[in-house]
Amino acid sequence: MNAGRHAAVAMAALLLAPEAAGAQTDTYPAKPIRLLVPSPPGGSNDGVARILAAALNQSLGRPIIVDNRSGGGGIIASEIVARARADGYTLLFAYAAFTTTPFLHANLAYDVLKDFAPISEIANQPLFIIVHPGVPANTVAELIALSKSKPGGLTAGFTQMGSSTHLATELFKLNTGTVKTILSVSYKGGAAAQVALLAGEIQIAFATATALLPQLKGGKIKVLATSAAQRLHYLPQVPTFAEAGVSGVDVSPWQGILAPAGTPPPIVNVLHAEVIKLLKRPDVRDRLALLGADPAGSSPPEFRAKLERELKLFGKTIPALGIKPQ
Repeated sequence: MNAGRHAAVAMAALLLAPEAAGAQTDTYPAKPIRLLVPSPPGGSNDGVARILAAALNQSLGRPIIVDNRSGGGGIIASEIVARARADGYTLLFAYAAFTTTPFLHANLAYDVLKDFAPISEIANQPLFIIVHPGVPANTVAELIALSKSKPGGLTAGFTQMGSSTHLATELFKLNTGTVKTILSVSYKGGAAAQVALLAGEIQIAFATATALLPQLKGGKIKVLATSAAQRLHYLPQVPTFAEAGVSGVDVSPWQGILAPAGTPPPIVNVLHAEVIKLLKRPDVRDRLALLGADPAGSSPPEFRAKLERELKLFGKTIPALGIKPQ
């Protein structure tokens, strides 16, 4: 083939590329979609993912295959999606660890902002600061005053270094001047920390609604404030941290969906539009509520902005806690 023919073929390919891409997005989805979940089956993150997958299966008319790839705080699943073809058929169901992992693990093979196309935040699970009923404090202000009157007399439990409950605990201490008056201790899981609180081994903890509601009804704990932006309909008597006079404790576990970077905007738009519709459905909202999850439904730019805010916050907070990447 001569040089002129090579040039003609190349030009034709360039001219046809947009049409091919358009045809691809017009028929999307044409096959099953794989949704990688960076946590094992059975947990709250997996539960929210399966609610979303089942609803998308109905609305898109294609199977949504949930692929649980736990390990490394979401690293395994995130790496797979970051390297996947940007065609909308491999998606990541990320959770809050997505923006803390970069500061806990050195030499990640992906960049949270550069290698992914945010689609939407799906849900979030506000945290609540809870105390043992024997603690003589019924408000956040009283708790702060109590801790300062008895330095080292109160202990807060959290679940593993870098977790949402750990960061919420330390941000609370940093923003209330109780770093030296409230001790912190790590547990292997939320259940272990709650057992320790009920037994009086610790006096303070952060927990999600699903973890605290059964104990609250039995009078086994007291709830002082929530990290939510506004009071929640299922616990209207509980003030936000802002209402309690404490700023900077807005950490809440969340879940969201992302595609590989470079995914065509029309495909991102299709997925986003479907997610927004699903999150308005009463049956989906009811199922999420059973997991203590509040529907979110942000736009791609809004979700990206959330990731940027958290990266900036945790980029300062995690090193300040003396935690170094491993």
